[in-house]
Amino acid sequence: MPGEGALSASHLIVYVADTDASIAFWCKGMGGVLEQDGELEAPALDAMFGRQGVRIRDTFIAIGGLRLHTIEPLDVPSSGARKPMRTAGIDGVSFAIDDIEAAHARADGEGLRPTPIYDFTDIEQPCRMFFLDDPDGIRVEMIQYLR
Repeated sequence: MPGEGALSASHLIVYVADTDASIAFWCKGMGGVLEQDGELEAPALDAMFGRQGVRIRDTFIAIGGLRLHTIEPLDVPSSGARKPMRTAGIDGVSFAIDDIEAAHARADGEGLRPTPIYDFTDIEQPCRMFFLDDPDGIRVEMIQYLR
């Protein structure tokens, strides 16, 4: 937006069904750092969500140069983990890593059920990658570029 200063990324907002499961995945499993974890009620939330009595649990998790802001609505019943539609919108997040074998072994050791490592060596930007799913179905790509 011209004249308004430079834009910089702040955080990625992720709605979750179970904050504790998300913390376990992103912090214990993936090595993220929990920066904040709390519950919040405020008239501004009521206005933002368009209903009265909004109460959320929110966290900020630092991982790979990214800040995840998880939001779990506490004032409405949860139907369990959301499954992505995979038709439009953000479908996942990708992290570049230096050692795909070590990252895969760690994910497997933490019980995160990584996919096999896929090799793309005959393309313009050769790489190796594998995938994980967070507790809410967000696809996490771990990629090692080979050049």
